Amino acid sequence: MSNEFIFGTQIASIIVFVLTLFGIYRSLVSQKDSVIELLREQSRQQENKILELQNQSPDVLSRQLSERVEIALKEIERLSLDGGNHKKEIFKKEKELKETRAQVYALAELIEDSALVCPQCNAPLSTRSFEGLYGPNGEGEAEISYYDCGLTIADGSEMSPCKGKKP
Repeated sequence: MSNEFIFGTQIASIIVFVLTLFGIYRSLVSQKDSVIELLREQSRQQENKILELQNQSPDVLSRQLSERVEIALKEIERLSLDGGNHKKEIFKKEKELKETRAQVYALAELIEDSALVCPQCNAPLSTRSFEGLYGPNGEGEAEISYYDCGLTIADGSEMSPCKGKKP
């Protein structure tokens, strides 16, 4: 074997090695880019879910229902001033108003039943979390609710008292 042949094979093997490295690098970069795009999409989905949940919070729902009640009352008042020409419309609006009031009452009961307000003073729920607890029987997880009045409830047991109790 001549030196020129050995030199040529070494050059060829170096070129193949460098090309293989670039191929592997390109593959890894494309995988990284696809993972980043996937994470961005998941982030967008989570943001959309957060917006949906914010729009479905009890405060937003109750505000929207209150606005509907006010609008219905104004329309009934306006129609009753017009006289007997709009009795059907007045009846229809009064029916809508009754249905909306029923929804408001149902929402109020849902809020009270779902522990979103303090059972003693009706202060709003501040935060709710699940935390690990350590006790004589080992460790476990408990749902802990913190209210603005200072009341703290862990798995149905009062941990700190309500400071806003009604007399």
